[in-house]
Amino acid sequence: DTDTGVDDALALLLALHSPEIDVVGITTVAGNVEVHRCTRNVREVLRRCGRAGKIPLVQGASRPLSLPLLTAPEVHGPGGLGRLTNRRAPSPRSNPLRAPSFIGQQARQYGRRLTIVAIGPLTNIAHAFLMYPAAMSTVGRIISMGGAFHVPGNTGPVSEFNYYVDPHAVHVVARVAPRLLILPLDVTEQITLSWLEVLRASRGRRGKWMERLVDGYMRYHQRTEGFRGAYLHDPIAVAEAVRPGILASQKGSIMIETRGGVTRGMTTLVSRERGTGTVQVAQAVDTRAFQLLFRRVWR
Repeated sequence: DTDTGVDDALALLLALHSPEIDVVGITTVAGNVEVHRCTRNVREVLRRCGRAGKIPLVQGASRPLSLPLLTAPEVHGPGGLGRLTNRRAPSPRSNPLRAPSFIGQQARQYGRRLTIVAIGPLTNIAHAFLMYPAAMSTVGRIISMGGAFHVPGNTGPVSEFNYYVDPHAVHVVARVAPRLLILPLDVTEQITLSWLEVLRASRGRRGKWMERLVDGYMRYHQRTEGFRGAYLHDPIAVAEAVRPGILASQKGSIMIETRGGVTRGMTTLVSRERGTGTVQVAQAVDTRAFQLLFRRVWR
């Protein structure tokens, strides 16, 4: 489930190049860009992989549960895929509950064998739990990239973007999901991809496509963080789905601020005792996650 920006595209490429998993569908949600642009961006990634038309692609929520949509064109470019933006991006009418319905259907079909990797705002996942609570309770794992617990936020002083966009959806999912793993900025900022590594790995037409994809994203980090590179937020979530155990986690309960101004989207781990709580919060990542990404995405 993706709000397809640059790091989402890298995550999709990793999933599509990983034989350990079977991608049974991709759903889109508004976040980094508007939802119809997210859907178009997924189509572009699928086309590049020769998988267009072979994997179900279902468009979902065009806005958060209760708040106006916030997008991030300054990070991912106006179209979401950096310099690959196609200016022709129609905004068709769509049913925002199509993706939650599809997710619920997959939950009924696969049960514990299904892993949902949610690398955008949790809007679709929250809708799916509200619509199909019994089916969704059987899902094997939900890996959600979001939150910031002990590090500064990337959207305001204390909040991570996905959870800032739709904190009400996080509140719903964290309360009812039985097997939820949260991957926060605390962990995703432990691994970076440098521009030099991109240049060394890029070969031929595919390499040039990859350079155009990540260039603006890396320039953004140069302006805001002081290094020309990229955090691999979303690819790490997929790496955990491909190789369970890459993330070390702690069990607990979380609270999220849904109303605050500067604190909107702030996440707090409120139960640290061993064995308490219902949510796993990632604490560290094995560096083999980076090696896995690099071998498969730039192969």
